[in-house]
Amino acid sequence: METIACFLAPYARGMDADGWLRIGEVARRTGLSVRTLRHYDDLGLLVPSERTSGDYRLYSPGDVRRLLNIQHLKSLGLSLPEIADALDDPSFDAAETLQRHIELVRDRLAAERELLQRLTQLDRAAEAGWAEVLDVIALTERLRHPESSVRVRAVLDAPTSLPPETLVGQLASDPSADVREVLTWAAGQQGTALTPLVVGRLDDPDPAVRLQMAHVLSKLGDRSAVGALTARLTDPDPLVAAKAAFALGRLGGPDAAVALAGRLGQADPVQRDAVTSALAQLGPDAVALVSAALGSTDAGVREHAAETLGMLGDPASGPALARLLADPDDDVRFAALLALGHLGGGEAEAAIRGAASSGDERVRLLAARLLADAERRQSSAPGRGPASS
Repeated sequence: METIACFLAPYARGMDADGWLRIGEVARRTGLSVRTLRHYDDLGLLVPSERTSGDYRLYSPGDVRRLLNIQHLKSLGLSLPEIADALDDPSFDAAETLQRHIELVRDRLAAERELLQRLTQLDRAAEAGWAEVLDVIALTERLRHPESSVRVRAVLDAPTSLPPETLVGQLASDPSADVREVLTWAAGQQGTALTPLVVGRLDDPDPAVRLQMAHVLSKLGDRSAVGALTARLTDPDPLVAAKAAFALGRLGGPDAAVALAGRLGQADPVQRDAVTSALAQLGPDAVALVSAALGSTDAGVREHAAETLGMLGDPASGPALARLLADPDDDVRFAALLALGHLGGGEAEAAIRGAASSGDERVRLLAARLLADAERRQSSAPGRGPASS
């Protein structure tokens, strides 16, 4: 009762002797219009308990209390029919209704955030004038078109006019691989100014988005992204990790080489091939680091390092690879021999000839094949054909 009295206290003045309030007083006290109160009456949502002999509506304390409840529920976004059900239907499911309105509010907030993002993007064009603003709006609307060919054409027509946030957002969301590839090209046209935005999406929960952003960074060629790509080498999605390795190989530099060399020995074949290829792209920057990995206590690392040195093709790594022919691990010996076959040169050939008498049958057979291939190449070289009779 005390709580009810607190609710009704603001309305005490203006009540008649029996505690009734006329419609005008209720409107004045609550800030609602008389028209709204009449509408509630017509709907049966708030029917006054009494009327005067002149047919004026009279509201009891209970009516005012119901009105307060109506306003409270209305503030949550409930419709008037829902409010009526909530107040009058004992079987009304409050949890279901609230959950539905939670989803509606979330959708509305998402729409508002999207609008805010669009306005922010347009703000840059606004510096030039309304003509440019309208051009950007038209362009972004074309990017919303359901036909991928229209979206492709929109990007091709104005690759540098796309606001950076719009471009990166479309890269993250467009369902068409063709459109995303054209957008990647457009990103290259806009240059390294996009790098911070793209890097910011490398932590996206969706692995497909992370994969796309790593691909874009491989095209931008900005070495400031090396640190962010290095973090993605351990991505839980193997395709993302492989793409990060590929991108680091494209960017190059000492930091990229150190990061990639640290991933030698990968068990996953996709990541392993990506690391090998990326280190091969780095060339001389990677040779010393990969050669150092030949001394690892992990046989998988030694094997992978030997394989990669073969791809790098630097004759200077021949002696270190030759020493691996005595490695206790079968796979390491085989990888070292195969790498020597890729190197060529006198030192490599001598090591292969020595392996031809190895006690390891697999190594011995590979050595024989490599020597035969070398002899065949020499015999087919210009000026080395059969002697004339």
